[in-house]
Amino acid sequence: MTIFKLGVVGQPIKHSLSPIIHQEFSIRTGIQLQYDAYEVPPEALDGFITNFFKDGGHGLNITLPHKKACIASAHVLSKDVELLSAANTLTGKEGGKKIVADSTDGAGFIRDCEDKNIQILNKNIIILGAGGASQSIIPSIAKLGPAKLVVDNRTKNKTNSLFNQFPEIPLLDLDNFNGPIDMVINATSAGLAGSFDWDIIHGLDKETIFYDLSYGPSETPFLQWASSYSTHKFDGIGMLIFQAAYSFELWFDIAPPTKHIKEILFKNND
Repeated sequence: MTIFKLGVVGQPIKHSLSPIIHQEFSIRTGIQLQYDAYEVPPEALDGFITNFFKDGGHGLNITLPHKKACIASAHVLSKDVELLSAANTLTGKEGGKKIVADSTDGAGFIRDCEDKNIQILNKNIIILGAGGASQSIIPSIAKLGPAKLVVDNRTKNKTNSLFNQFPEIPLLDLDNFNGPIDMVINATSAGLAGSFDWDIIHGLDKETIFYDLSYGPSETPFLQWASSYSTHKFDGIGMLIFQAAYSFELWFDIAPPTKHIKEILFKNND
């Protein structure tokens, strides 16, 4: 019986839910695997990745702070990775001699929106934050034809850098947008500890959808803040599950069932 060697790499990593998710995928598909969490500092990343695949590793998920740096260890980059200059999934080929880098974050976000009946086409969407989290979903959102795609960040020069990264996507700064806001996506780390607040002075109403890329067993500070405006609120646990499912499909060419995994995750983390 083949047992596939998999894992997730980050720093810190002990909070990761990925081992539980992929173990559930293993049960549901009958594919035997060993999926471990590896805490690896930046200076040791390339050596770890190279040795992992040389030693028989089949696949790795990559999380913060390594999503950009990990592509230096890959031999083949998907089109998404070339666009984003970041990856969250590595696959070993040819006995570990070839490493392929992919990104499933954007696809995972869109799949979760579909699952929740969140419409993107012709909607005004604001993303808070201009870091790696927002970068990973912007191209996928843009492909679905939003009316306006707006980015706001506390540090404006970071917003400008993001605009330069995606010159073919018509992104707007919040200062240059004046209209109803259909969806607000939190892609910042603001409010992970303590309260959340953001200076949005117009456009929000009770129909606005609020989506936090962060998640947890209880409501995030961003979603608590959103309660003042709307009851249409979602965290990022669905995105986490779906991006993991797309990684699993890249590794095994099988789409694992995803129903009720959220309940299993928080049952295991009470």
